[in-house]
Amino acid sequence: MKRLVAVQKEIDKGSGPLTPTATEWLETIKKEAAQYRAIFCGNGRYQVSAPCMDQCVVDVAAGTCSCNIWELTGIPCKHAIAAIWDMGRNNENVGIPETWVHQTYWLETWKEMYSFKIEPINGRSMWEKSLCPTTLLPPKHHVQVGRPKKKRKKSAMELQDMVKGDRVSRSQKSVKCSKCGNIGHNARSCKGQPSVRGGGRGRGGGASTGVGGGRRRGRSSGVGGSV
Repeated sequence: MKRLVAVQKEIDKGSGPLTPTATEWLETIKKEAAQYRAIFCGNGRYQVSAPCMDQCVVDVAAGTCSCNIWELTGIPCKHAIAAIWDMGRNNENVGIPETWVHQTYWLETWKEMYSFKIEPINGRSMWEKSLCPTTLLPPKHHVQVGRPKKKRKKSAMELQDMVKGDRVSRSQKSVKCSKCGNIGHNARSCKGQPSVRGGGRGRGGGASTGVGGGRRRGRSSGVGGSV
């Protein structure tokens, strides 16, 4: 409601055939079009050029220009304005350049769009009593079990690409022990499992190969010597 009133005030300030924004835009185009020269080539087509090597073909009857700005915006480009001015100098009834702008930018179109207003309503105390015998009640509130969650539910993509701090999440990734070199646990929960590599630098592997091996060699050599 407030927005409609604010726009209506801007509409009342307008005096030209176009909206204030379109008028300002077209005035900028007119200043640029003053440097262009139009040459009539017949069949309603003009060759418009400027000293800066900018040259385009304007078809006034079709409302097109080779720069495509007129077709995209609905407002004649600088080449089209130069062609319209040349038609006016040759005593052709072309009117002002504002009449060549699309109706979307007309002030009358803007007024028609905002001619419908939101009607005000009275307070609740002045509302008419309903004759409906059925009383509509709100649904019963069911308290869920457990502590209510404060965080929103994350999607599967967020859980997959989740990053904690400056490290990537370890979800769905295997953990490798730094002691024994096995996969499935870390060094804190390591229980001295034998290394899969068999003779690695882990503590479990060293105990089995170094200490155990030395004892066997000592016993075997001692028994053999005594015999």
